[in-house]
Amino acid sequence: MLDIVGLVLGAVLTLLIFSYLLGDNPLYRLALHLFVGALIGYSFGILLRDVLIGMALAQLLANPIAVVCPLVLGLLLLFKGFPRQAYVGNFSVAYLVGVGTAVALSGALLGTIVPQIGATGRALSTDALASFRLGPLDGLLIVVGTVCTLMAFTFTARKRQGAAGIWARIVGMMAWVGRVFLIFVYGVAFAGTLTASLSIFIGRIQYLIDILVDIYFRVAGG
Repeated sequence: MLDIVGLVLGAVLTLLIFSYLLGDNPLYRLALHLFVGALIGYSFGILLRDVLIGMALAQLLANPIAVVCPLVLGLLLLFKGFPRQAYVGNFSVAYLVGVGTAVALSGALLGTIVPQIGATGRALSTDALASFRLGPLDGLLIVVGTVCTLMAFTFTARKRQGAAGIWARIVGMMAWVGRVFLIFVYGVAFAGTLTASLSIFIGRIQYLIDILVDIYFRVAGG
C-alpha cells in the first residue's frame, strides 16, 4: 500500500509541475513550494549533521586551534541577519568574495586558458597532424578558431590612420570570424540543452506510463 501511495504521489507531483505548460497557477506553485521546502529541510539536516556536528564540533574537540578562524568567520557572518550590526559580517563576506574570486580566476587560468593554449600549440605538431583526417587543415582550423575566438572579445577603435588602422581592421576581421565560431558553439550548446530537456521530458512521461501500468497490475492482481 505504501508503494502505491508513493507512486501516486510522484505522479501527482509530476503532473503539477507539468501544469506550468498552461501558465503559472496555484497547483504549480504548490509543487514548487513543496520541492523548495524539502530541499531546504534536507540541506539544513546535512548542514547540522555533517558540518556543525561532524566537522566543527569534532574538530573543536580534537584540534581547537584549527577551528578558531572558520568558527569566528561563521559567527561574524550571522550578524548579516541584523540590519544595525550587519557591517560586522562584512569581514566574512570580504573573505569569501576574495577567496572565491581567487579560486575562480586560478581555475579559469589553469583549467581553461593554459590547457587551451597548450592544445592549440600541439594541434600543428607532427603527431597531431597524423591523427587528423584532413591533416594540416584540421590543425590550422583549430588554431584559427582559437585565435579568432579570443579576438572576438577584443574591442579596438576602427577609425585610425596608418599602421594602427590596418591592425585595427585586421583585428576586426579576425573578431568577425571568431563571432562566427561562437555562433556555431552556442548553436551546438543550445541543441544539446534542448536534447537533454526533451530526454528528461520523455523520461517523466515514461515514468507516468510505468506508474499507471504498475498500479493497474497491482489492482488487477490484488
